[in-house]
Amino acid sequence: MAAGTPAPHDGVVYRSRGSVLIIGDSPAAADAALQLHERAPKLRIVLFAPGVAALKNLPSGITAVGGRIASLRGYLGRFSASVRVAPDKVDDAGIFSGNEDRHFDLVLDLSREPLVPQTVPPHGYYAPGSDVAALSRALDSLPQLTGDFYKPKYFDYRPQLCAHHAMGVTGCTRCLDVCAAAAIRSTGERIEVDPFLCQGCASCALACPTGALSLPQPATKALRARLDDLLSARSGGAGILVVHDAAARHLLPAMDPSAVLLLEADPLATFSDVLWLRALLAGVRGVVLAPAPTIAPKSRELLEEKVAELRAILVSLGRDQAALQIATPMLVGIAIDKIRNGAHPLVSGDGVSGNSSDEKRANILVLVDALIRSKRENGQLGGALAEPATLNPGPAFGTVLVDAEKCTLCHACTHLCPTGALSGQLNPAPKLHFKESLCVQCDLCRAGCPEAAITLQARFLPDAAARQALRELAGDQLVPCSSCGTPFIGRRKLATGLALMQEHAINMPGGLDSLRMCPTCRQREAIAG
Repeated sequence: MAAGTPAPHDGVVYRSRGSVLIIGDSPAAADAALQLHERAPKLRIVLFAPGVAALKNLPSGITAVGGRIASLRGYLGRFSASVRVAPDKVDDAGIFSGNEDRHFDLVLDLSREPLVPQTVPPHGYYAPGSDVAALSRALDSLPQLTGDFYKPKYFDYRPQLCAHHAMGVTGCTRCLDVCAAAAIRSTGERIEVDPFLCQGCASCALACPTGALSLPQPATKALRARLDDLLSARSGGAGILVVHDAAARHLLPAMDPSAVLLLEADPLATFSDVLWLRALLAGVRGVVLAPAPTIAPKSRELLEEKVAELRAILVSLGRDQAALQIATPMLVGIAIDKIRNGAHPLVSGDGVSGNSSDEKRANILVLVDALIRSKRENGQLGGALAEPATLNPGPAFGTVLVDAEKCTLCHACTHLCPTGALSGQLNPAPKLHFKESLCVQCDLCRAGCPEAAITLQARFLPDAAARQALRELAGDQLVPCSSCGTPFIGRRKLATGLALMQEHAINMPGGLDSLRMCPTCRQREAIAG
């Protein structure tokens, strides 16, 4: 976050005017207020903590209100707070902020339980807890956060690729689940990222199965170019690639540059699974991801999940899972030894083969198929591929299972599917088709199936032809119209309709027999009646 007032189209500007809200559980919070006032007398400090309203001889720059703050939201320059005035009533605390818009610019939260729970708090918010050193750092930082500050937007969002929602049904929530800054919310029809809260950890982009969310800086193409330059410049041997973030740079042990290649990607999640595969395809012996200990727990968990997912895929391709490791910087040496002892280069390392797609999922599949092709060309793979790799729930690879007895071929799932993995036909007979290469396991089909006939199974199918094949999941026969004889409705769909309308038949024009007529004949009968 940089000071100044630039106004580029790809960033946001925070404006902080010097109103500080200090929250506490007891009158002891006044000590921090006094320390801050001594360091920065021009700040306007508002103190909310039980008992502080009775304190005497406070400087004029400190307004001691008392009471408890019930809720807090916002970011640097725009925090909103509510104060509890009765067990069942809260009021806006902003009347004390001194700003015309009633927002606080900065917050020092000394509560035992911080009011902002996310692990990556918004800019301008400090919750040191019982850490004396963290409190001192916060008191040093707060006076420096007045003025205008520019921050990049960090993310790009393409809603046309998003699998979050369709026709009133909620599907994929991967980005919502991994955002450590609570910057992403669902608006129902789509997701929305708050650029003021987003701090560019890139977890959403790594988790997104379709590429709807991405980070323009560092862009995947730029990282890919840096990777290719690094690999093309290596001398002798396949080498082991160690990818680290900026915070891990000075924590890494000394390594032999002739055997280990170092690449910095900040944040680490921008060096995605697409690039892990690309490095392996280029012939590196293995890849070690080295996140700094300060990485958000959600981001670390996501990296571990993605590593486990790709390891399972590698095993299904006949590659040792030791080729991919994740370790703290201090344990990178152990991870490198695991690769040396258990992994072998996939190819001779004479360059990356296979073209890359601009779409994330297609890119992964192109690289996977190139890995298979390379193994065959180098005599490392026989004719048959392994069975599908079973994955833990959550990955964007898998199949759809349909209970043919429950499915009425209504095709609701085909209208919900955002990628076209599910498709249907009505003539000459109702059918439901599935192409596994397109499925991102977004859950829209399962959640929207009116018959609860669909389940998802996370797996990876190594055989490209099987992945691309159009499989029939369910089929039926059309029933002819009882009046004109024209086939018009599936047998199971008609049976379901008849069962549902049984108790209402007495109120239906023509009774249940009308359901056995095509729409044209039904309309003709209604007019004639």
